[in-house]
Amino acid sequence: MVLVFQSDPLDTEDARGRFYHVCLGRMQEAEMPVPPPDQPYACPRCGVELETEDFWIAQVKGSV
Repeated sequence: MVLVFQSDPLDTEDARGRFYHVCLGRMQEAEMPVPPPDQPYACPRCGVELETEDFWIAQVKGSV
């Protein structure tokens, strides 16, 4: 698992979710924005590349 999606409770108007990168076995504290389709996110520490599609898969599954 390198990407985690945590959804907000659905009882608020602005409910959405947040994405977090799991780098070297530790979930990062900083929320990750979805990258543009032509610019994947490349982690400088572990070298993983996350594309827009990976974020949508994580949203559906809960994590990737």
